[in-house]
Amino acid sequence: MFIEKINKIKELVNNIKSDINNSIISDFLDWYYSKIKLHFIKKEPNILPNKWEIYFCDLWKNIWSELNKKRPCIILSKKFINNWNTVLIAPLKSFKWKINKNYQIKFNCNKLKNISIIDFSWIRQISKKRINNYVDSLSNEYIEKIDKKLLKIFWIKR
Repeated sequence: MFIEKINKIKELVNNIKSDINNSIISDFLDWYYSKIKLHFIKKEPNILPNKWEIYFCDLWKNIWSELNKKRPCIILSKKFINNWNTVLIAPLKSFKWKINKNYQIKFNCNKLKNISIIDFSWIRQISKKRINNYVDSLSNEYIEKIDKKLLKIFWIKR
């Protein structure tokens, strides 16, 4: 089975070898190193984030147009669920792109440098090992806006 996997990788590399360069290999090795390092850290993170708190999270280098790098994220899962190894987050991204009002909210936090966008199209579950520094808690104004937007996105009626 191991040899089968190696052969699949060889075949894939042969198909794309004209596109491979040193920077792609370097990026891949950095990504792989980060994955292995986080995967084999045996110590569980001693963090219990609350819903509606903002933390910097390391979303790594991702594929194609996925959001990546270290960025602020809003914790969406409740505290009792956050006892597990993962949390549900909504990342914030910079305000330089056009807002799609269907799944984004303009967001301004004094502790962040720039005006941001809460982007609900990127909601995802991440390991608590990816959570870094605490930034701030959300105000009631934003909590209400987020609740309304999530209800609308997921077609939930009150």
